Amino acid sequence: MMADSDPVPPGAPRCLPPRRLERTPHFLPPPGSCDAHVHVFAPDSAGHLAARRSYTPHLVTHEQYSGLAERLGLERAVLVQPSVLGTNNSALLSALSEHPDLWRGIVVIPPGLPDRELADLHMRGVRGTRINRINPGGLELTDIAALGRRLEPFGWHIQLQINIEEIQDLSALARQCPVPLVIDHLGFARPEAGAKAGPFQSLLREVEEGRLWVKLSAPYRLSRSKDYEDLLPLIDALVAARPDRLLWATDWPHTGLWSDMPDDADLVDLIPVWLPDEGLRRMVLVNNPSDLYWAT
Repeated sequence: MMADSDPVPPGAPRCLPPRRLERTPHFLPPPGSCDAHVHVFAPDSAGHLAARRSYTPHLVTHEQYSGLAERLGLERAVLVQPSVLGTNNSALLSALSEHPDLWRGIVVIPPGLPDRELADLHMRGVRGTRINRINPGGLELTDIAALGRRLEPFGWHIQLQINIEEIQDLSALARQCPVPLVIDHLGFARPEAGAKAGPFQSLLREVEEGRLWVKLSAPYRLSRSKDYEDLLPLIDALVAARPDRLLWATDWPHTGLWSDMPDDADLVDLIPVWLPDEGLRRMVLVNNPSDLYWAT
């Protein structure tokens, strides 16, 4: 396992480890709740880290996450391949094998992966692939249409980590893809720009049309206000538009942070603030993940 004293390449500083959970949340999520965005590593992941990367992670394991999730009241999870591991999905797949009914996976695949290998990944609990344009490496957005056609027979989707302000035509991107697109972390929308900003309105329109799903996650990557209050207008707009196209996630272990680390109990306690109605919470935390990750 990589030790804290091991050298790291220039441009990829070691980020903070996740904060130790000091308390359980005040809010208890409903039974079957899903954390839709989690990263895990393995003791041997140090040997698989991409040379071109933006951070060096602490190698937190699926066992560590499982213990945390139990204390947070989260019964299901979606493991997302971290950018720093490239297309080596071994840690994720190993973790899925330990929780085949309760965890699902989103992998990163190389172009041209044979259908038989996609079928094998599906049998192992994978339900989509990720394109990450925030961190180095990975597929390009121009690959979306062809990739979507490959994934459609399996009932998969494409998960996008993008900054919506950098996408020239989000509507065209969504319309050319034959499978659903899932947008990480509110599309990195800037709260100071507001819900009326053009890029967010484009996102909202595609959500309303049912072509996009959005993760209510990683508020600490976007917000500059106490308790992330400046994100409420964005979240309220999404909830008003299509609550059946929303997911919630912790983004544990909060990779790529160097100055402060969120408290996971605080993140769970934000759920009733963002989703004040019990029916909304059940939809976003239980029903929507079931439809997207467990229906096929």
